[in-house]
Amino acid sequence: MAFSFLKNLFAASDDTTSPANNKTATVSEASPAASSASTADVGELAPPVSLAGLESFVLYVVRSLVDEPDEVRTATVERDKMSVIQITCMKKDIGKIIGKSGKTIAAIRSLVSGAAGRIGLRVTVDVLD
Repeated sequence: MAFSFLKNLFAASDDTTSPANNKTATVSEASPAASSASTADVGELAPPVSLAGLESFVLYVVRSLVDEPDEVRTATVERDKMSVIQITCMKKDIGKIIGKSGKTIAAIRSLVSGAAGRIGLRVTVDVLD
């Protein structure tokens, strides 16, 4: 689920042609059954990217990291022309979200910021105590 979400989130909006893309297009045109199957998959995997979608992505990632996933909550607040997704969880799980030297939360922030930039938003992620 997360990989398909990321794939659709960061997929190029302008379809640039490359040798690999041309080869795939040729195979799809030759096989109508493959074409309809790939179209169904794309429709299934392409959730609309929005602030709510980013918040649900953060919730999904964080819940997969912690010991108490039912205790994880997210909320979005507006602060200084930017949206902040705030994560609230058990005290013992904060370290797992932050990661060694803050690398895990930095990766989450980077993914969210990049995806938000593609839709013209500024979004960051905070972990609340």
